[in-house]
Amino acid sequence: MAKAEIIPQANELCRISKGTRITGVMTSSADIRIDGIFEGTVYTKGKLVIGEAAHVKGKIFCQNCDLWGHAEGEMYIEDIINFKANSNFSGDLKAPKLGIEVGTIFNGSCHIITKEEYNKFLNEVADLKGAHRPVEPAAPQPSKK
Repeated sequence: MAKAEIIPQANELCRISKGTRITGVMTSSADIRIDGIFEGTVYTKGKLVIGEAAHVKGKIFCQNCDLWGHAEGEMYIEDIINFKANSNFSGDLKAPKLGIEVGTIFNGSCHIITKEEYNKFLNEVADLKGAHRPVEPAAPQPSKK
């Protein structure tokens, strides 16, 4: 039996609004937009947008990312990250492709990686053990009468 993979819908979006502070582990198959403060580990199969007022600290794993605000820590990107003008990043970036606009502040290191390396890093993170794999629906249980 083939594994059913969860595909995010176009109107699905997880959002942390400005003025909100969250600490912990967040995983989603949908796109995520952060405009508040987040400390911890973020994982999405989709796109992560870090808004102009946002501050994200910790480990980030996503397919694509647009960084408008401030991020510090470790970022692991499966496809591409775009640093927008006035964005600020401190830490270690691992991505296959990146774009940097004039006015970006980048303090740290950048390593160009393959998709296989991204998956290897993802599998090594204890906070995400099993969280990044699609959940298969449970088999129906026979009724007891």
